[in-house]
Amino acid sequence: MSAKINLSSLNEEFYQISPKILESFSKFRMPLDLYIFKEKIGSLEPFYKRDTRLQEEQRKEILELADQGLLFVSRNDHAIYTKHISKQLDLILIDKHLTPQEITSILKMALPEKILEFYEQPVAPAWQELKESVLILLQYIKVDTTRLKGLLKNIFFQEKDLDKVTYSTAIIGLNLIFEAKLEIKEKELANLAMGLFSYDLGLYRIPKFIREKTGNLTPEEQQKITNHPLHGVQIMRKLDIREEFLLNCHLEHHEFFDGSGYPRKLSGKNISLAGQISSLAHYSSQLFTKGLSPQQVLSTLSKEQTKFAPKIYNAMLNIITNTWIK
Repeated sequence: MSAKINLSSLNEEFYQISPKILESFSKFRMPLDLYIFKEKIGSLEPFYKRDTRLQEEQRKEILELADQGLLFVSRNDHAIYTKHISKQLDLILIDKHLTPQEITSILKMALPEKILEFYEQPVAPAWQELKESVLILLQYIKVDTTRLKGLLKNIFFQEKDLDKVTYSTAIIGLNLIFEAKLEIKEKELANLAMGLFSYDLGLYRIPKFIREKTGNLTPEEQQKITNHPLHGVQIMRKLDIREEFLLNCHLEHHEFFDGSGYPRKLSGKNISLAGQISSLAHYSSQLFTKGLSPQQVLSTLSKEQTKFAPKIYNAMLNIITNTWIK
């Protein structure tokens, strides 16, 4: 039975740690300091020094104390804690003492790492790890969809790496789905999310010197850029991935409602719902990546309104206004 602790009497710099989290650490050396709550004096005292060798009985005692709710960690060790949980993302669903801001930072670290691993080696094991991480994210937001807003407010990175742009695009895309009140079945939502978190695979597979070239591209280089959505789909199909919602994110994220996009110059309702979402999410993400302010992004989108499906476009305007401008 958990001890009755008056948490308000504790310094906000500490929080309880669950036995499930402790069990996920290295068996006989834990990477952070632990503090025990002394009920008689109503305060915390040091209990375990990080990286100290544990005997089996000591480890058992630590787990029992955690089960009673008596063990705490310092928020000064949050960076270590975050890095650890980012490697075992399902722990965000277990630890009830993590704040929304802390979970946001964990997801922001973990998902780009999984995206990059898949982009670098698009093989079944890397895909499975990315898929598991995305499903954990969906489970997290299913409990409370307003959590998506918290993730949205923290999508910006100093780096402009493709894995980070993909993450930002995916978070925008998921917000578009809920803001536009799109009726999408749970399975389709999962496939759409997987597409959003992997859609630029084809571009990543193009040599970096071409992707980042500032001068004019040769006709051959331009063809590679134009065809990268098709290339991404080809790779996904080699992995026996056939889900339409997912593949359309890869195939249509550069298609525009007015027919000015590529690679197939689709227009209007010929662009799938997944394509409409990924196109606007990707376009908006790139504007933010270029360093434009929310007001500048809003202004740019208004000038390009014909490129996007009206319902999705209006949802994007609402998201920008309500998240960053109000």
